[in-house]
Amino acid sequence: MPKCRGESARAVESAVLLAQGARPNRLSLLQYCPILVLTLIVLGNVWQRTDPDLWGHIRFGQEMLSLGRIVARDRYSYTAYGYPWNDYEYLTEIIMAAIYNAAGVRGLKLWKLACVSLTVLFLVEGLAETGAPSLIQLSMLGFAVLASGQFSQFRPQLHSYVLFALTLALLARGNFRRSGLIWLMIPVMFLWSNLHGGFVIGLITLALYATTAAIMALSSQGSAGHHGEVLTIVGFAGTATLLPPHGLIAWRAVLTTLSNPLTYKIFTEWQPLDTAIARQWSFNHCGIVMYLFLIGLWLALTGSVVKCRRGGDLPLIIIAIATGIAALKSVRNMPFAAMACALPAARHLGLMLDPRTRTSRSFGRVPHWAQYALALAALLLTNREILSSQLQTDMAYPSSAVRFMRERGLRGNVLVYFCWAEYVIWHLHDAKVFFDSRYDMVYPAQVTNDYLAFYWDLPGAEKILTRYDHDFVLFPSAEKVCEEMIKMPGWKLIFHDATASLFTRADSAAGQAIDRPVVGPSSQVQFFP
Repeated sequence: MPKCRGESARAVESAVLLAQGARPNRLSLLQYCPILVLTLIVLGNVWQRTDPDLWGHIRFGQEMLSLGRIVARDRYSYTAYGYPWNDYEYLTEIIMAAIYNAAGVRGLKLWKLACVSLTVLFLVEGLAETGAPSLIQLSMLGFAVLASGQFSQFRPQLHSYVLFALTLALLARGNFRRSGLIWLMIPVMFLWSNLHGGFVIGLITLALYATTAAIMALSSQGSAGHHGEVLTIVGFAGTATLLPPHGLIAWRAVLTTLSNPLTYKIFTEWQPLDTAIARQWSFNHCGIVMYLFLIGLWLALTGSVVKCRRGGDLPLIIIAIATGIAALKSVRNMPFAAMACALPAARHLGLMLDPRTRTSRSFGRVPHWAQYALALAALLLTNREILSSQLQTDMAYPSSAVRFMRERGLRGNVLVYFCWAEYVIWHLHDAKVFFDSRYDMVYPAQVTNDYLAFYWDLPGAEKILTRYDHDFVLFPSAEKVCEEMIKMPGWKLIFHDATASLFTRADSAAGQAIDRPVVGPSSQVQFFP
């Protein structure tokens, strides 16, 4: 395969620099193989399904847009109505609502594509700073994207992935070139703290980088001037996260989430990596592939660092280790671990090559415009849903039961299955829910505990029915909860289908008006909203 003009010479020069532990020349994938970068963007954007929280994020954002202010107290539940609402994702919800109001589902899909694209492009910039051959950079980029793709959903986390990749790019540039651009992290951290709770990971990453680099400089009796500046920047970046409009509120909400043991019990994405792998294996063997890509990155980093220890990137290795530990503890941290590992792995894999063979193979001298055209064709062929105005749901939702309630004019308080709560908030404006995904932002611990006891049929589960003022109970028909509700005195089944069962109090107006349960139609493919 022919060499791209100039790449061979630049790679040889970079090889010498790498061998000396000096600053490497930039070898950017955007210059040598943009078509493959765009193909990886396509693969990273393959997931096109809803998330249970999507309805809530857009509804909450729409309310803030209509009011012209942040909503500080709950108005969607009957168990925490009027309680303080520490919404650390408010800015993302406003953005999502504005996009949906202006462009509908297509707008949401383009927003997701833009976030995935920026994440990949910032990661490409970080990899370019390592000076590794383009083939190694592309391999590490591919592993990182494929390990993270399933987490790229219609959620506020997308902004955290973008800003974490930007953080890595700035730190890689600062590490290898002593660039002064790290000061950009001050406004980035302010923005991040208003978009998503993942800003804490960004701040920890900055602190690890600055501390490790400063210790290295002092231990080698070198100048710590640059690293002292970075430590100062970290201090200002941390201060930026405390600024209004949220500041301490965001920190309080995030720390509540991280310190709440229920977080790690309820949600699969918060559970340890080994637990997630075991559950995925029992459900679908093929699903563990994304975990294998992350493990592959870890093996590549470990093996290459053992082989070639001197890379001048110890701060980046420390970040990779820290995010790796975070991923082992909680599988939702996998994307951060994959991205952080990709950079030092590429650096040391490049060092492992013999200088005479360290030149990169090109991907052909195809004109750039033609490569971009081919990438666009790949996007249209492999991810056609991006152009569709429909967004398929990630699970079966109680569409027939909700339609039944609307048609009968049934209003009131609904004890609803956790994953359906924000669907109900969206579709039943007159209803209030018992509990939803804002458990760490709004609800008292007693409400959370009572819901879990009821759902898991723990001792005292039936107390939830007398302790709170419920009008309806709505749960998946296949759940054991529905079997228990049928036996429960004072409650009556008024609607059911293959997806959901709806109960009401027997002495209520709805209970007296409906003699026998209404059987709904068979469930069909469902689409947002």
